[in-house]
Amino acid sequence: MTGDDVRIVFEQMLPQDEIDRLCQQCGVIERQRKLNLGMLVRAMVISAGTPGGAYQADVLRSYLEFEVPRVTRAACYRWFDAPRERCMATLAERALAYAQAQQVDLPGPLSGVKDWYIVDSSTVRVRDALIDEVRGAGAYAALKVHKVLSVGCGAPVRSHFSPARAHDRPHLEIDESWRGYGLLADLAYASLARLRACETYNVRFVIRLKDNWKPKVDYIARGQVTQAFFPGTDLQALLADDILRLDGRAIDADIHVGGEKHPLPLRLVGIQTPKG
Repeated sequence: MTGDDVRIVFEQMLPQDEIDRLCQQCGVIERQRKLNLGMLVRAMVISAGTPGGAYQADVLRSYLEFEVPRVTRAACYRWFDAPRERCMATLAERALAYAQAQQVDLPGPLSGVKDWYIVDSSTVRVRDALIDEVRGAGAYAALKVHKVLSVGCGAPVRSHFSPARAHDRPHLEIDESWRGYGLLADLAYASLARLRACETYNVRFVIRLKDNWKPKVDYIARGQVTQAFFPGTDLQALLADDILRLDGRAIDADIHVGGEKHPLPLRLVGIQTPKG
């Protein structure tokens, strides 16, 4: 995006009159007369994507790059109070609503669903004084940001937080709100129960196989097969016996996991041999 593109998105997503209205409603304006609300909001959003992690000093540095009255660091820090928190939470909800309202663009093989959602998380280290509330994986404080990103809109559409040491898996629930969508997720979210929920709510998914799922091969549409095999043969056995040969090209096969009493049919694609 160019600088003009970024400016247009900011003005559409966070218009100045709406920022002013919300800050008056939350009681921010009467506390800081020198505060340029629009510039501060933009500085906070821009700083959030920097390596500094949106510390107040980074926000102040970005804010002072605009044509605004000069303020001291202490004066800037006083702007981060409860009214400001309520205002930013409301603006964040508005920004998400703006992203969700964008027209979905899913050309070619991506079509056939309402949208594809990428589910992922990232860890942000915070002040160690918060370690009792948000403990990281070690002796430090950190937050984990759980995000749902729209492929069709190219923007996040949902998010929430947890202590960084929390596992990702409980933070994704496939329910009626997912009906007709597609899910792209890594192994942290993989479970047979989740895949069955996707089947229940008509959610298409792309996810890596877990080693302990023990997939059985029913049919191979594409791949080098050196000899006949019985449908339902273990995938690892086919590979170990070189019946299904990994020759560097993609494999397309119908498999099932989850045992014989309640098999879950899947399509396996994209296995290749390692280079060298």
